[in-house]
Amino acid sequence: MELNERSRNILRAVVVSYIEKASPIGSQTVTNSFSFGLSPATIRNIMAELENLGYLSQPHTSAGRIPTPQGYRLYVDELMEEDRPRLFNEEFLEENYLGTKREDTHALLQETTRMLSLLSHYAGVVLAPKLSQARLDRLEFILLRKGHVLVLQVSKDGLVQHRVIDADPELTQKDLTRISTLLNEKFSGLNLAEIRLRLLQEMRAEKDLYDRLLQKAMELGRKALEEPPQEELYVVGTSNILDLPEFTENLEKMKALFKTFEEKAVILKLLNNSINTEGVQIFIGTENRMPGIEDCSLVVSSYRSGDRILGTLGVIGPTRMEYARVIPLVDHTAKLLSRLLDQD
Repeated sequence: MELNERSRNILRAVVVSYIEKASPIGSQTVTNSFSFGLSPATIRNIMAELENLGYLSQPHTSAGRIPTPQGYRLYVDELMEEDRPRLFNEEFLEENYLGTKREDTHALLQETTRMLSLLSHYAGVVLAPKLSQARLDRLEFILLRKGHVLVLQVSKDGLVQHRVIDADPELTQKDLTRISTLLNEKFSGLNLAEIRLRLLQEMRAEKDLYDRLLQKAMELGRKALEEPPQEELYVVGTSNILDLPEFTENLEKMKALFKTFEEKAVILKLLNNSINTEGVQIFIGTENRMPGIEDCSLVVSSYRSGDRILGTLGVIGPTRMEYARVIPLVDHTAKLLSRLLDQD
């Protein structure tokens, strides 16, 4: 049902007031805070109509009303425009960001997460680029002890993945250094799928075409790259959410949210689902359809290097988050990170 201008104004007033106060909003609060020229009784009737339409709810009889996910959605999509000045410190973000070393991508992503949390006052999240899709810069093998080798996989984007694998106990560090050189000459610049295919093709060739070291190199390369590297998720500022009244006053909600942040699987799925969509996306409350995060909203955007999408970043906060501040913050940060990653 299309709302008239008066109803839209009242809904916006309730949303803005509830975001600020975190307690149910009554008609008298709207009357005192906004100059609508309407009596409290008229405002109360309009709020009752908005409740019947699903935009507001009343947590307790005789209490004020709070926005529903449907109410927040209408606010974000249609009513927020006049609340959208850049309410975060854009200059502070750029000055601190531009000082981050481009060569250390991990440090850059960690700083991105910290900045998102610091400027939103909620939790910042960044999904790192998948190494399985990234172009290989180099592989390094370091002998830890006989039969155990540390593998460092470095992408062209500067990301580093490390894991320990079993290896031939006869291999020395000198052998491993030579193997690294051989594999890097063959596979640098390829992604993981391309490398695996080439490895299989080379290993299927006649074994007598290779000397012993090259055979060892192929075997070690296959073992180093046979499992997909784990996705890395940066999260900063979870305490900013857990300390909010909607969670401190409800132990079950707090426990569910804490578990979600600890296990990270739900957040990873949400960010992965958003990775190929252009622009800022907003998931409000039950729109997430994920257990443990029904009382939160997620504002996300993908970041890229050139034409290639690398990952996703965003902010997680309560459903009553300050969307007018968070949405431009996420949008600006994604564009700024993309610019930094695209630098030579």
